[in-house]
Amino acid sequence: MKKNYFMAIAVAALMLATTVAQAADVTFSGQFRPRAQINDDANDLTTQRGNFDTRVRLNAKANVNANTEVFLQMQSVGTWGRDLATAATETSDTSDRDSSAGSDILADVGFHQAYLTLKNFMGQAVDMKIGRQEVVLDGHRLFGHTGWTQGAQTNDAIRFNHSAGNHTINYIYIASDEAGSASASNNQNQDIHILRAATQGIMGGDLQGYFVMNDDQSSAAVSDDGNKWFTVGARQKGKIGGLDYRVEYYHQFGDGGVPATASDQAEAYTVAPNNSADIDREASMFGIRVGKTFKNAKFSPSITLWYDVLSGQDDDDVTGTSYGAFDTLQDTGHKFYGLIDNFGGTGAGTGTGWYGLQDFAVKTKWQVAAGNTLKIDFHHFETQTSLDDSDSDTIRGNANTSGAFTAALAGAGTTSSLDSSLGQEIDVTFVHKYDSNTKIVAGYSHYFTTNTMGMLNSSGGTIGRTAMNDQDWMYVMIDTKF
Repeated sequence: MKKNYFMAIAVAALMLATTVAQAADVTFSGQFRPRAQINDDANDLTTQRGNFDTRVRLNAKANVNANTEVFLQMQSVGTWGRDLATAATETSDTSDRDSSAGSDILADVGFHQAYLTLKNFMGQAVDMKIGRQEVVLDGHRLFGHTGWTQGAQTNDAIRFNHSAGNHTINYIYIASDEAGSASASNNQNQDIHILRAATQGIMGGDLQGYFVMNDDQSSAAVSDDGNKWFTVGARQKGKIGGLDYRVEYYHQFGDGGVPATASDQAEAYTVAPNNSADIDREASMFGIRVGKTFKNAKFSPSITLWYDVLSGQDDDDVTGTSYGAFDTLQDTGHKFYGLIDNFGGTGAGTGTGWYGLQDFAVKTKWQVAAGNTLKIDFHHFETQTSLDDSDSDTIRGNANTSGAFTAALAGAGTTSSLDSSLGQEIDVTFVHKYDSNTKIVAGYSHYFTTNTMGMLNSSGGTIGRTAMNDQDWMYVMIDTKF
């Protein structure tokens, strides 16, 4: 009797919740994405590294009324079997644990996104989105959600969108870092302002223009007016004569500074390069892609030719008191510079010693059977700054005392053996559409390293680079969305 009584209460509660959800027009969705991966290199002194991690998301979208919408996305990510020891070290969005961790002390679910959208804001043809949100613009080039990582990228932001006819205008404010205090010499915050304009129907596609201000006062060493820098540029993507294409260019200027980890470059300056106005930022990025899909051929193959160049530091920069490494802002680097992610982060910085990056790539895609897709990509990487002539003599000369080259050069005693080649990478990806909600993805990547790649990353502690050996990476992932 008691069992039936409680079951009746549970059914009534479920019916009431369903009725409320229908009245408020609430819809639910989600994702479950486990992934097993192995990272290995050719060094007999290192061990193979494997792990199993998972992303779990639950989304709730409420159409409150015709002009108001709320979106909540709860997320839990973590590596299987990892012990965070105590409740004090548990974070709101990680589910790392071992079998001995008490379930009552775990707080492993947090909000990945939580924002409010007000349509026709203040009676104008503008929508406002405010709260924690993913900022993804135009193929993830400058701003993306880094979706390959299980945690992904979100921002606390305010976004205004205006669309009419064939044009769109966006303004986005991102509170990137809030660390100030009343006793600080400056506000110690980092804010990003984005102004984007897009027009459709140009040259068989769309044209986007950008103006981005990065106001970085996050370092206590920066004066209050110290490190403001700007990114301006344009991106054109479309299809002409059966060819898919994309061309883009961005220029960065304003105040700059050399990251503390780039000590070779820092020592070469005659002023203290402490992210202050003493350093002028002058950097650029150019990318072009041309591809074609042969729909009537067997396997409907597509082939894409790809070239990206991100400027880096050279001797002219240090003698001219400028900073030349292009910062890729919040891009999804995994999408562009090889799936192993040796050049993630700031693109022309991490992985290249701030000497810039050139990426020559050929990407192919094959529809091998119904529901089965094979992708094969090849990349050849080089530094943008030449490392075997006078373009970088002054900078590399400082490697004798400190910096990324120190350990690597201990036995060599010279930088003359360097050249600009960073190596090659092959990425093979197989995608199987299991059903309308689930796909199974498997991948294998191999990185052919070079002497330069090993030296530039001698202090990074990253498998496959520090020992100047090749690198292997493989994974299997199930991605279910509902």
